[in-house]
Amino acid sequence: MTNPYGQQPGQQPYGQVPYGQPGQYGQPHGQPSGGFPAQQPYGQPGYPQSPGYGVPQGYPGQPGYGGGPGFRPPMPGQAHIVVPGSQIQFAHTPPLVLATMGSRFLARIVDGLIIGVPLGILFVILQVAVVAGDPDSWWLLFLIMPLASISMLVYEGTMLATRGATVGKDVAGVRLVTEQSAGQPGAGIGGGPAFTRLATMVLPGLIPCIGGLVELLVVLSPFFDEQARQGWHDKAAKTYAISTKALY
Repeated sequence: MTNPYGQQPGQQPYGQVPYGQPGQYGQPHGQPSGGFPAQQPYGQPGYPQSPGYGVPQGYPGQPGYGGGPGFRPPMPGQAHIVVPGSQIQFAHTPPLVLATMGSRFLARIVDGLIIGVPLGILFVILQVAVVAGDPDSWWLLFLIMPLASISMLVYEGTMLATRGATVGKDVAGVRLVTEQSAGQPGAGIGGGPAFTRLATMVLPGLIPCIGGLVELLVVLSPFFDEQARQGWHDKAAKTYAISTKALY
């Protein structure tokens, strides 16, 4: 006699195995043959995943460069901050060590002497000429300030454009770089960035009364940036001052 399912007495319903009893091939109920637990497809919840073997996370050119949720990559021309106030990195370079403010100050002193000593001698000559000669030529003394600005533009602008460093920066172990020149040792930053940087630093000094104060603030402005030590003139030109004496 058959049961309502059309099967013989004692036979289990078709396709069913009692829970907790061995299945058709001696396997526990709910497991496939072979004795291995069911695996979930790769990439599905519950399956362990790991990053690519041998690829450090956050390395330039890899997903998550400097990364994390909400991370925004640097804008064109800007460096990635590796260590705030200490190291930066472009996509095609290793980490670059930022120049210290002490070394930048030393470079400025050396360059100031290179420009200032000849101009100081010229100023003394003009004073003597005015006092001993024609008193009506006193207006010549006002040429010193424009001459100082022009001298700095020619001297520093040319050297930064062609080699990224002045004599003072060479002495102090400082080099200016942009995104394009950072991966080329000894390369200059180009005429555009060089003269943009200098114009931002020098031209405010020509403003009557407050020009000297503005120029001083521009020179001190790298102290205001705790991330990349960029002064206002550096930000305008998209340049960074790095150390040439640092160990990587």
